[in-house]
Amino acid sequence: MFNLNPSHWERHRSLGTYDVVIIGTGMVGLWTAYLYLLRKPGKKVLLLDKLPSGQAGASTRNAGFACFGSPTELLDDLRHEKEEDVIQRLRWRYEGLISWRGHFEADQLDWCPENGHEVFTNGEKDSYHSVLASLEHLNALAKAANIPGKVYQIGKAVGPQLPHSIQICHEAGLHPGKGHQALTSRVLELGGHLHRGILVPQKSEWTRIDQTWKIPTSQGIVYTSQVVIAANAWSSELLPHLDVIPGRGQILLTSAISELPFQGTYHADAGYIYFRNVGKRLLLGGGRNVFRQAEESHQAMTTAEVQIYLEAYARDVLLPNIPFEVEERWAGIMAFSSDGSKMPYVHSEGEDCFVAARMGGMGVALSPVVGQQMAVMLH
Repeated sequence: MFNLNPSHWERHRSLGTYDVVIIGTGMVGLWTAYLYLLRKPGKKVLLLDKLPSGQAGASTRNAGFACFGSPTELLDDLRHEKEEDVIQRLRWRYEGLISWRGHFEADQLDWCPENGHEVFTNGEKDSYHSVLASLEHLNALAKAANIPGKVYQIGKAVGPQLPHSIQICHEAGLHPGKGHQALTSRVLELGGHLHRGILVPQKSEWTRIDQTWKIPTSQGIVYTSQVVIAANAWSSELLPHLDVIPGRGQILLTSAISELPFQGTYHADAGYIYFRNVGKRLLLGGGRNVFRQAEESHQAMTTAEVQIYLEAYARDVLLPNIPFEVEERWAGIMAFSSDGSKMPYVHSEGEDCFVAARMGGMGVALSPVVGQQMAVMLH
């Protein structure tokens, strides 16, 4: 791929004047544009992204989970957050998943409504029994978040290495690439504009003239009344004061396995390991907790140490005595806070500049709700 330095002529030209410019074409940026254009038809909206066409930091490079919270995650959250905050976030995540299905057909998303599971090894009996003792409380949280039915239940074993399981109702798998493309198409149909492969400098290099932002980019100058920074892990590159820490999620995908022993979405190792079936193939990701410092990176590339760790988990825990080949590997970049807070960051910076970032690895679920919140903030 060519990576040319921009010329003087490219940098010093106008790319147009807009009502809203959204920096970031991932799911948060797209949902913001889509819902804003539904509210304000005829407005001029431009989305900018430094990544090439078809790519988005985590939105198209994740594991394809439509999930809202595993038992151990929620119990850990309750140890250092207010219960009402945990319930609010749970409600937002579930509402986000409902929004996907409310706006798109299942085949547009490859939506697979299998139940989710959290699984435990024999060495994690204490954690499993802690969840068992808290099932009533967990289901009360789900009820308070308006999630119907008995959400968390005792599940079946997933092979000899994972004898304990909690079933999570309403989870699903999806094809995030198809979801991203379907959302992009909706934005374009409503009159939105997209420019990709464009670098935007820090906000300190923008100029405010009357009620208009003048934003210099690598391909020309953009003028806009309002700006939304929806670049998730890269938001702090534009606003260095933001508390946004990148977290790389690495993934592998095997060839087809005729004896694949599970269907649905699965969380393991307190959520740091996740796996699912993609047809008859195993998708496995995670390991960020074992290599935490190295995985606080903006580089969306796989590393040998994490991939070896994931392959060993697949071989020893998930598929003992079942041969497999790894066909694909990739990485996506999530965004977290330094203090462990999992609340998304939706905030006005003043002067018609807004931030919608830090999805905490839950961008699929949160993006419709965060997009709606941002669409309401814009005039």
